[in-house]
Amino acid sequence: MNKRIRGQEVKGNQTKEKPKCCIYIFCEGNTERIYLQHFENRTYNVSIIPVDTGHTDASGIVHFAKQYLKKHPLQLHLGDKGYCVFDSDPKSNTKINQVFNILSGVKGQGLDCIFSNPSFEVWFILHFKDAPFGCDAKKMKHETKRLLKDKFPDYSETTDIFDYLLDKQPQAVKRARLLCKSQSDVHKSVYSHECNPFTNMHLFIAYMHEIQARNQNR
Repeated sequence: MNKRIRGQEVKGNQTKEKPKCCIYIFCEGNTERIYLQHFENRTYNVSIIPVDTGHTDASGIVHFAKQYLKKHPLQLHLGDKGYCVFDSDPKSNTKINQVFNILSGVKGQGLDCIFSNPSFEVWFILHFKDAPFGCDAKKMKHETKRLLKDKFPDYSETTDIFDYLLDKQPQAVKRARLLCKSQSDVHKSVYSHECNPFTNMHLFIAYMHEIQARNQNR
């Protein structure tokens, strides 16, 4: 039997199997991986592939991702993409500007990032309210626990809260867009240590909707 090539439509009983695009997630933590894996569902028709980089710093994650995708080429025509997921963390990411310069140079090759400042919890908080300004990661995590304490009294960074947040996602997207706009009016670059709070998760959500629309039009 010939091995089916991804991207070839298979005709069945008046049905077609639509090829899934692959989204590679190069994470630094469990919180992000647990949340992002939920985008592998019938709504978006994507395969989410978390990749253990062995790194916790942005530079290590990005360099690993570049090498990994050389060995596992993306099929851009199917919508494949790789996302490096990392926080600001000035202590471990002292040369973060260089990291964003690298990502800018390979964006056309399908490698992008999900960037949070100071932590991924900014995205969670935006489901409920505007994110507080000038907090460090510890305070942002504490605020997340406070907002979730009624539903998840034992909340930790490995607690799966995707389903609980899902109906609030449109408001989070709206707040994230407004935050990006307001921060870009103040900071030379929103992709920096100085731009706190910040998240570009709304751009990832937008790409998922783009893939969804592309599948519906096939």
